[in-house]
Amino acid sequence: MMGWDSIKLLLFIMVSAAMTGILLSRYPPAIEPTASASFPRPFVVFDGTLYKNKPSLETYHVRPITVLYESRLFAANQSPVAVPPEPIVRSLAYELRDSPEPVVLDIERWPLKGDGLTVQSTVGKFLSVLSWVKGEAPSVPFGIYGTVPVPDYWRAIRDPASVEFRSWQQDNDRLEEISNRVDALFPSIYTFYTDRQGWVTYAIAQIAEAKRKAKGKPVYAFLWPQYHESNRVLGLRPLDPDYWELQLNTVHQHADGLVIWGGWGANGPESWNEEAPWWQVTKQFMRRLDQTAPGAPADIRVQ
Repeated sequence: MMGWDSIKLLLFIMVSAAMTGILLSRYPPAIEPTASASFPRPFVVFDGTLYKNKPSLETYHVRPITVLYESRLFAANQSPVAVPPEPIVRSLAYELRDSPEPVVLDIERWPLKGDGLTVQSTVGKFLSVLSWVKGEAPSVPFGIYGTVPVPDYWRAIRDPASVEFRSWQQDNDRLEEISNRVDALFPSIYTFYTDRQGWVTYAIAQIAEAKRKAKGKPVYAFLWPQYHESNRVLGLRPLDPDYWELQLNTVHQHADGLVIWGGWGANGPESWNEEAPWWQVTKQFMRRLDQTAPGAPADIRVQ
């Protein structure tokens, strides 16, 4: 028979095990504590700009990134609801099979909101494209521009307890099969208005929602140092330098990195301007970051 001391020891072990189980159960099942959760990822800045005569920006530790646009993925005159031709998609992915950097698919023609059948059709199309690219380039991290979370300024800036905000989250939940399949999330947080506090609220909400759906995968936000073209008054005008600096600092505080987009005008690629105010601010921002250039973002786990 056990002595009283042995019984007390056994009871202590049983209680400790039960408490450990309770604490561990607080972690969502898809997010396990990992080294990347304990140690922050190096903040990575990617160059997604389309300027012509542009020098390499890697001197400032701005890394290149590949964006595959609809013009390359789809055949001419394809129906907006059709999927791109599988041979084209596979060929492009095969050419990128040795890329050390992420590849972003930019497909904006399929609806992300609407009735259940419409959204499920969109999800199925994205999953098909992802299966093709991953089949040809299994070691390359792939993501999709501005899809999860759904870019929605007015719902994202609402109170998180509001009906509008929760409906936005529900729309994002319907796209979960996409966010589960990509290797990183690339939310779009472009500038629509001069309201800086509104933009900060929007950006933080988009990034936080992306992190919720990423389940531990990296989140890299797309930024553009100009007003979005949908603004009929300010569209395509450059942001004030201090507004751009605010955006860089906000993303640095909340995301794992960013992709700078721009350089495309009414007549195609614009000429690079070394003296552009946005680039001067960006160089100062990069100097403030760790001067040791980070390696390729190896913590992107390819699925």
